[in-house]
Amino acid sequence: MGRLGHVLVRSDLNAPIEDTITDDYRIERSAEIVPLIIENSKSITFLTHLGRPTSYDSKFSTKHLLGALGDYTKTNINHIDSVYGKEVESRINGLQKFSINLLENVRFYEGEVSNSSEFAKKVTAPFDTYIFDAFGSSHRNHASVTKMGDYLQAFQGPLITKEVDALDIITDSSTSDVCVILGGAKISDKIKVIKKLLPNVENLLLSGAMVFTFLKAMGKNIGESLYEEKFIEECKQIIASDLFKKIILPIDIGVTESIKDGKRQDVSIDSIGNKDKGVDIGKGTIELFKRYMIDSKVIFWNGPMGIFEISEYSNGTREVAKIFEETGAYTIAGGGDTISAIRQFSNIGKIDFLSTGGGASLEYLEGRELPGVNKYPSLII
Repeated sequence: MGRLGHVLVRSDLNAPIEDTITDDYRIERSAEIVPLIIENSKSITFLTHLGRPTSYDSKFSTKHLLGALGDYTKTNINHIDSVYGKEVESRINGLQKFSINLLENVRFYEGEVSNSSEFAKKVTAPFDTYIFDAFGSSHRNHASVTKMGDYLQAFQGPLITKEVDALDIITDSSTSDVCVILGGAKISDKIKVIKKLLPNVENLLLSGAMVFTFLKAMGKNIGESLYEEKFIEECKQIIASDLFKKIILPIDIGVTESIKDGKRQDVSIDSIGNKDKGVDIGKGTIELFKRYMIDSKVIFWNGPMGIFEISEYSNGTREVAKIFEETGAYTIAGGGDTISAIRQFSNIGKIDFLSTGGGASLEYLEGRELPGVNKYPSLII
């Protein structure tokens, strides 16, 4: 393939930060590219966004990522306080020996979100090769996704290729016995995925607050549980279709009248009270889901079973995470909350594939063409 020269790698290092980084999984996965290209590079410089700032904000500086990125690359990372201009050019062009660098947050610049060609040209100026390896950002029409590869040799990174290969297993009509578990708060986030996947999967297990829109559409009392009125009709259409038999809804629900008091009671879906709020799935549903999961060859999981951040409402997510870990199926998980739950409640090392893209993975499964996927030839080492 020849030397790559000075390499600019657009990764997704967007980690949640409180006082410290609370989940560095994306950083860990992004660092995997270094040993693959280090022998063919004069330098490697990472570019990423962090949060959603619209201008400079020290809280979102990529300086906060230096420690974790250094740990996973096993080297000291040099921080550059800009993404283009004389400082970047002098640092890259003046290198006397190989180094790994991290540019400042690309979202500090309006040209990123506005998808500016001029911005992309400035950022890529000191480099010889561009590698786009940020699957979590691949669904956005931003300059680092769609424009930066226009000005130098460009490749799709290995992490994106792995992501696509894993997700294609779920949508491939030749794959048999696929079970999909979808949770989370909003049916609006998942309704398109549900409709797209139903024809190909064996079963689709629904949980989280989004099930209450389905239950409401079925005429059941959901008390004060969260639901989305504007999606009632769409849910009714699914309920009326032949494919609805593939959807497995909870048979019992953990409910409370006040989320803050931490009290819960498990009731059947036909016994939800007028003041009840659904916060988790019940024990009967856990056993029901388990039967479908252990009979599957492939399982994809996105979204928690309930409000798992509160211990009293975490049982459903905890137990499903344990089953997910122990099943003999090929397991794929996506979404920040899902990976956080797996890390908290089970052995994350036993999961076959963990997607770094929450929204991107769902959009890909919906059948959308993502701007950053397959835009460039895959990097072959």
